[in-house]
Amino acid sequence: MRLRPVRMEDAGFIVWLRNLDHARGRVGDSAPDEASQTAWLSKYFERADDYYFIIETAGGLAVGTYGLWDFREQTAESGRWIIRQDVPAAIPSAILGLDLAFGKLGVKRIRVKTVSTNLPVLSLNRKFGMKETHVERDSQVIGGKSVDQIHFTLEPEAWAKAREKLLPLAKLAERQVGEWEKAQSKS
Repeated sequence: MRLRPVRMEDAGFIVWLRNLDHARGRVGDSAPDEASQTAWLSKYFERADDYYFIIETAGGLAVGTYGLWDFREQTAESGRWIIRQDVPAAIPSAILGLDLAFGKLGVKRIRVKTVSTNLPVLSLNRKFGMKETHVERDSQVIGGKSVDQIHFTLEPEAWAKAREKLLPLAKLAERQVGEWEKAQSKS
C-alpha cells in the first residue's frame, strides 16, 4: 500500500468512490459529478497545509482516499478516508496516514470527526487508540439530513501502542490486497 498526492485526473475516481453505497450518508456531501469534483480540486490545490491522498496498491491501483488538513497548534484533522469495500486496505492505509502525520508532518494530536451512524469507522477509531471527546448533535447536513458527529483525538503515545497491535492485521491485509490486485489484472 502507498499514499500518493491526489491529482486532477483522480476526480472521476473520487466521485465514484464517495458515491458508493457504504460511503453515502457517512461522509460529507460529495461533488455530484466529475466537473464539480474538478472545481473542488482546483481550489484544494491552492490551499496550504491540506494534504489529500489517493490510497494505492503497490502496483498503482487506486483503492481509496485519505486526507490531513486544518493544521493548527501542532494538530491536524484526519479524514476523507474512504476505501473500496472489496479491498481490505483500511488498517494499512491508516498506518501510512497516521505515521505520516506524527512523523514527517510533526503533528502532536490528530482530530477526527465521524458520523455517528458510521459504525465500521467508529470501531476502527477506537482500535487505533483514539479517545472520544464529545458528540456534536446535528452538526452537519448530509444528503439533506442532519447528522451527529462523534469527535475523537489521537496522541502519538496512544497511536504507538495501538500501532503495534495493528501490525499483524496490516500484514494480513496487505497480502489480501496483493491477491485482490492480481485478480484485477486477470479480469
